Amino acid sequence: MNNKTQRISKLFKFDKRYKRYVQSFLLVVPMTAIVTAVNTLVAKGIAALLTVSTLQRWGVSILIAFPAVLLIAPLASKMTDYLIRVD
Repeated sequence: MNNKTQRISKLFKFDKRYKRYVQSFLLVVPMTAIVTAVNTLVAKGIAALLTVSTLQRWGVSILIAFPAVLLIAPLASKMTDYLIRVD
């Protein structure tokens, strides 16, 4: 890799202290897209899938799911540690 590529690569990387937020965001975006798409398909059919209102609902669900994941993830981690047997 040349110097220009390395500089560009560093621009698009986050500091490790933001890992929790980046990982949560990368989980929330596709998960909410899938749930929104399935709900839209069931309720209104395939014609309504790529409409502005569907994208608006997806945006709202991201705004709700992202903070929820940030709040729930530590508790889920502790519960998982409790439920996993250490031999």
